[in-house]
Amino acid sequence: MISTPVMQPSIGTETVRTLQTTLRQAQGANSDFSNFLETAIQAVDQRQIAADAQLLNTATGENVDLHGQMIALEEANISLRTMASVRDKVVDAYQAIWNMPV
Repeated sequence: MISTPVMQPSIGTETVRTLQTTLRQAQGANSDFSNFLETAIQAVDQRQIAADAQLLNTATGENVDLHGQMIALEEANISLRTMASVRDKVVDAYQAIWNMPV
């Protein structure tokens, strides 16, 4: 019996949805920048946890979807690099403001 393959969303589709959700939350009336950053960091953390769980499944010999695992790992990698880049920009902006002559 041939099973129908499960269609996986294209790479980055879930990332875009997560960012859109985060932006909608940040635009709420009671949101501020720290809440936005906290939500974004939690989203990155959840991606890392999901990727680690898939790696653990592979290491324990469970039957896993290798394609889905590679997508999860790459999405976690991209989100972590993006977060690090944003952090660097925020630190640079803070240092530029700190060094302004008054």
